[in-house]
Amino acid sequence: MRIRGKLAVLAISLPLFAGVAACGELQEAQQGVENAQQGIESAQRGVETAQNCAKATGLVNFAPNFSDQQQLREQARSKAEEVGKLAEQTSDQALSDALRDVERSMRQVSSGEVTIENSAEWTQHKLRQTETVLRICSGTTG
Repeated sequence: MRIRGKLAVLAISLPLFAGVAACGELQEAQQGVENAQQGIESAQRGVETAQNCAKATGLVNFAPNFSDQQQLREQARSKAEEVGKLAEQTSDQALSDALRDVERSMRQVSSGEVTIENSAEWTQHKLRQTETVLRICSGTTG
């Protein structure tokens, strides 16, 4: 009877031990899934940033023609709106901040604050802004 009792306890205990082992494997599998999800999210952020950088590069290369003030204001207003929307969409804070700076600069043009007479200073500032955006998008600092 004694052996039967030990066998019965052993028979009951084996599934419990197997369950504990399976629980550990399940936790490892869940951790693997979480790690994979984090990797996918990181990759998606990278793709989003690359797409936004491609758009930003085109927008910041806006070269206004100061000889036609009416057309200049309309183009600058349109570009400022596009840049502002892009700044809202990006999750990269540095890129968003740089785009907000570009947007403010383009709004100066659209409001008539920047004219052909003071366009040289504005153009120099815009070149620095463009360099900043390109530096952020290339992943370099300094």
